[in-house]
Amino acid sequence: MKQLINHHLHSTGSDGKLSPEEVIKLAIEKKLNFICFTDHYPYPPGHLEWGRNFHSEEYYNQVKKLIEKYKDKIEISFGAEFNWVENQEEWTRDEIKKRPYDYVLGSMHDLELNNKIYEITSSKDKLAEAIKDFSGIKDFAKEYFRQMRLLIKSDLFDAIGHFDVIRMWSQTLSKELEKEQWYREDVIKTLDLAKEKKIVIEINTSGWRRLCNEQYPSFWILIEMKKRNIPITIGIDSHYEKEIENGFYEAIDLAKKAGYTSILKFKNRKPIEVEI
Repeated sequence: MKQLINHHLHSTGSDGKLSPEEVIKLAIEKKLNFICFTDHYPYPPGHLEWGRNFHSEEYYNQVKKLIEKYKDKIEISFGAEFNWVENQEEWTRDEIKKRPYDYVLGSMHDLELNNKIYEITSSKDKLAEAIKDFSGIKDFAKEYFRQMRLLIKSDLFDAIGHFDVIRMWSQTLSKELEKEQWYREDVIKTLDLAKEKKIVIEINTSGWRRLCNEQYPSFWILIEMKKRNIPITIGIDSHYEKEIENGFYEAIDLAKKAGYTSILKFKNRKPIEVEI
């Protein structure tokens, strides 16, 4: 039986709008077979204050009980989405060890330049400010993928979230970047490292709800991933009720078009192959 999997979702454990139990009930209603809670984990001390109250002990205990309560109706994994922050590997490693996660997702939501932090996924204006202060899109994108490679080298994470999210706020930017040889070379360099480190890359469908109107990663990157046999999972990155299954079937079609025949789900930080 083909499985309907959402391996990236948020609840009131971070910035989602539904409680964990509401998420589970909705997933059952929508006939999902598997969900993984990946609520945002707080940033390291001294970095951004956003999300300081996320991933509370109360939330953790609640999800543990719900996994047991609904185990006969839906398969549930417990994970976390950690923000990559350079030079905070030790702190991140220690935080990951505090709980028995099924899945640890590493994502980039901001970049730092001259001690200023740019929240690149929070608004179009903040992304534009970052690009300007980085002296243009080339320097900005190169730093983004340099940080992505540091994320991969850290060996902290099971998968990479929304790989090329810098395209989020502009469909034009997305198409322009794809034409640039330097950009493609930087992406390929990052994918080669991902292959070496055996890290998973998700197909994240939230881009279809953004101005870029495209999943992450771009389809050409998905093809390059398949050439390297980089495994994939599918994350809807859902925060609202209407999003919990949004784009799943389209993502499966793209995966098949790129040559994939399976995706992964995770239990106890171990990948399990699922046919598509």
